[in-house]
Amino acid sequence: MRIVIVGYGPGGVAAAYAARMLAPESEVTVLTEERIQSHRRPGISLALEFPESTNLFIPEWSTDSLSKRKIDVIRGVSVVGGDVRSRFLDVVDSKGRSNRAEFDRLILATGGKPVVPQIPGVNLPGVFTIQTLADTRRISESLKSASPVVIVGAGFSGLETAERLRNLGKEVHLVVRSRVLRRLLEEPMSRELVARMPRDIHLHTKSPQSVAGKDHVTGLVTEDETINAGAVMFMTGVVPSVSLAQKLGLAVGPLGGVLVDTKMESSVPGVYAVGDCAEMKDTLTGKPILMPVGSAAARAGRQAGASAAGKEKVYPDVFLRLQYDRLFGVDVVCAGHSSVSAADVGVETKVTYAEDPSESMKAALVTTKEGRLIGGQVLTSRMGSVIGYQILERIQSGVTLDEQPLLKPRHERAKELLETRLGPIG
Repeated sequence: MRIVIVGYGPGGVAAAYAARMLAPESEVTVLTEERIQSHRRPGISLALEFPESTNLFIPEWSTDSLSKRKIDVIRGVSVVGGDVRSRFLDVVDSKGRSNRAEFDRLILATGGKPVVPQIPGVNLPGVFTIQTLADTRRISESLKSASPVVIVGAGFSGLETAERLRNLGKEVHLVVRSRVLRRLLEEPMSRELVARMPRDIHLHTKSPQSVAGKDHVTGLVTEDETINAGAVMFMTGVVPSVSLAQKLGLAVGPLGGVLVDTKMESSVPGVYAVGDCAEMKDTLTGKPILMPVGSAAARAGRQAGASAAGKEKVYPDVFLRLQYDRLFGVDVVCAGHSSVSAADVGVETKVTYAEDPSESMKAALVTTKEGRLIGGQVLTSRMGSVIGYQILERIQSGVTLDEQPLLKPRHERAKELLETRLGPIG
């Protein structure tokens, strides 16, 4: 059996590993436009500060590592079309030569493409967006003499970029229409993160109207001011990259992603889609959602690889969000739904807040009306992943917090231990 995967990100690599492990006699091939090794997308802004860093590379994802597992990676090629009924793809290499890649099972991991607001001036020199490591290295060179820098967007990528540019000594302005990490953090958690950000990162709650400049960027125009800038970076999210899927005749859903079922199979039998290009169904309501998160792409890739290998297993955690980052010395963990994303799929929620001053930790726990935990967020000085995984486990098991409360703050646990041994304290 020939299993072909288009895309060399976390979804594509996870699919390749799963397919190879579960169908050891199959031919597994990865096709990608990338010319460099697969790398982590979260944290890609590291290359702004350290363009030649290899810290983003993942050894297990290298072409050599995959080759040892009998997975072929063909880099620098574009898939421009094909025929899913005749089971072939049209491929063009870097020299313009055409070829065909035949398959029995196909997995699309084509990712997303950056969203840039359609406002005047976005095509001026000095306007950037980041999609790949190669982009970031090129932009790093262009930004050497640019300051101030305006970043539009305050998701994880925008905040990471702001921190990197600040480390480079740039004057940084962060422009956000509503609030930081709006879809991921509850409003009090968003305010808390802003309170922990360095004061020399200038936060503007504004809407961009246009990019100022004639031959080069000179600033960003909002509804009531012009922010001077030597460069403007749009970090305003991604939309599914589905042009290939549409050429192949796959159904695209109302949110713009390739429609898939719980096995990641598209509307065409034997063809699967994972990651940013896929539109899945929310496990609580069955309503369509997009999940442009690397960890979710990897889990979806594992599922697609297993399905392409002919296995019936359905992994229960494919649609569960888990994001972690360390920003400005703060661990930021988001798991499952926030109240905002839950409202988008019609789920009423209640939010409970917890705090541990000894670790500068604050947490928000999102539950349904019935008390089932469906999401949570953590801000803490350290060990955020520990609490994050506690939240994740409880989301996966479908329990209420009354049934499985989170671990108590460290000072309370220490007091209980001492009281067990020495008797009541205070």
